[in-house]
Amino acid sequence: MNVCLGVYECDFCPEDDAPEGNGEVRIPGGPRIAYAAPSLVTHYITAHGYRPPQAFIDAVLAVDLDTWAATRWPDVPFPWVPDDVERLLE
Repeated sequence: MNVCLGVYECDFCPEDDAPEGNGEVRIPGGPRIAYAAPSLVTHYITAHGYRPPQAFIDAVLAVDLDTWAATRWPDVPFPWVPDDVERLLE
């Protein structure tokens, strides 16, 4: 969401290996609250040990992927999660 015209590289990685991002993700929070993070947030977490604020983590874990996908693509099954995958939050 909110894709930018340019790209940016991870400032912590060597220039030749730095992944690129081009926008941000937005996560719904409580009423009138939305969280935004750079599209490389998962890279920062997994590669550099970044820990987002707990409120952001809670909001990410609370997203109902099936509802989100059904709203965005009503006639398409959720494209990134196979039917037989074990869901950890259920």
